[in-house]
Amino acid sequence: MSRPTQDEAELAAWSAEVAPDKWVRDQGWSHPDRGFEEALAAARRQSEATHAIVTSLAELRRAVGLNQTELGERWGHTQSFVSRVERDVAGVKMATLVGYVKALGGRLTLTVEAGDRVFYEDLVVGSRAHSPANDC
Repeated sequence: MSRPTQDEAELAAWSAEVAPDKWVRDQGWSHPDRGFEEALAAARRQSEATHAIVTSLAELRRAVGLNQTELGERWGHTQSFVSRVERDVAGVKMATLVGYVKALGGRLTLTVEAGDRVFYEDLVVGSRAHSPANDC
């Protein structure tokens, strides 16, 4: 077993001083704002949707036949950066996703639906993507 770090030792000493029998554990909680639970559920759904997108990036990369190093070389980043993008849900921003898809040679389209209007914007049109403009 490894020795505790200084931080762990300080935390253990502090915990012993503040009467550990007074700690509250594993109890349910609620928020006074009635909309909080709904907002929390919406945030969880968004996080799960984002995670599904990010999880599939590695699948897309493998389907194209690239490893992380090869994609990084195309993209101008290191293998470790590609790995972080593929596993760090919270860290993926639109510009990062655009760069990733460009390096794949893929297509990325943004669809915005508001009321009865729909807006499409091709953010990345890769060499492997089919475009109606190519049909001419």
